[in-house]
Amino acid sequence: MKKIKLLFTCLFAATLLQACHGNNSEGDDDTTNYAADNLKNANIVVGKDDALFITQVAEGCLAEIKIGVLAKQKGTDKRVKNMGAIMVKDLTKGKARLEMLAKSKKIILPTAIDSIDEKSIAELAKKTGKDFDHAYLDKIRDDYKKAMVLFQSTAKTAYDPQIKQFANRNILTIQRHLDLIDAVHGSMKSISPLEQ
Repeated sequence: MKKIKLLFTCLFAATLLQACHGNNSEGDDDTTNYAADNLKNANIVVGKDDALFITQVAEGCLAEIKIGVLAKQKGTDKRVKNMGAIMVKDLTKGKARLEMLAKSKKIILPTAIDSIDEKSIAELAKKTGKDFDHAYLDKIRDDYKKAMVLFQSTAKTAYDPQIKQFANRNILTIQRHLDLIDAVHGSMKSISPLEQ
């Protein structure tokens, strides 16, 4: 009888432990272990997708900060210079939060901009005057539209709750930046014929 009670207690404890582990949604840093326990080989896919999002955002921050500095230096229109300053300030703050998140997840972030972005930034840097201003606004609008798609997708599909929350929280900032870009771009287009 004691053996049956002991067996029952062990099974109950094991079931309880598994249930608690499976229901953990409080941002446990070890989410890949949860995935491995529940889905065969899923931890590789889940970890890879979430880590890829973090590294893509980090590289994007590096690129956009560099582009923002360029706008502050080369912008002809005061609105473009101000836009560059806003982007540098906001993205530097965002990058710091991203670094903290990446450190907690043991994700190694890129320290340099990839060659494709470097090439497009070099092309932008060759432009001057109003050509630069318009090319800058076109570039960052395109970059932010791509970022919006990435963040919205990750906010829905990320397995790690903290990465999902990071993506979700930044959607409003991206939209605010897009609205600002469109407002500046629109105001420059509306006055440019008068200036010529």
